[in-house]
Amino acid sequence: MYTVPIVIECFILMIIGFYGHRMTHDHSDTVAFSLLFAMGLQNSLVTTISNAQVRTTHLTGLFTDLGIEMSQLFFYKSKDQRHKLSSSIKLRLTIITFFFIGGLIGGISYSATGFSILIFSAAVLALGLVYDYLKFGIIYLHQRIKREP
Repeated sequence: MYTVPIVIECFILMIIGFYGHRMTHDHSDTVAFSLLFAMGLQNSLVTTISNAQVRTTHLTGLFTDLGIEMSQLFFYKSKDQRHKLSSSIKLRLTIITFFFIGGLIGGISYSATGFSILIFSAAVLALGLVYDYLKFGIIYLHQRIKREP
């Protein structure tokens, strides 16, 4: 179900990774639109998978939600509510931290390799697809073996 958007994103990243340096002079808008489309596709995929708990490209929303949840710590008194809030705050802080780390690494990598870094990103996504395919294949095989008499 989630394979198609990831394959589309891999395809876009590979094309821009291979041809982005040639396209920037005459078709810079196409490069920008393609990367924005891939980013939006990835954001909607992660939002869907996480039931809207994680939005990967909206730092302003993350900071807003973080501020609201931190202020709610002063009002919620039950242990259950505070635990749920603490978990959500940790998740948001983790996303924000890795967003900035990824931005730094991405910027440094781009300055060293140019658009070729997108080929690496596409390969990581493709490896994730292969991993999921193998993992679910093993789980299916294990369940099938258990059912046999």
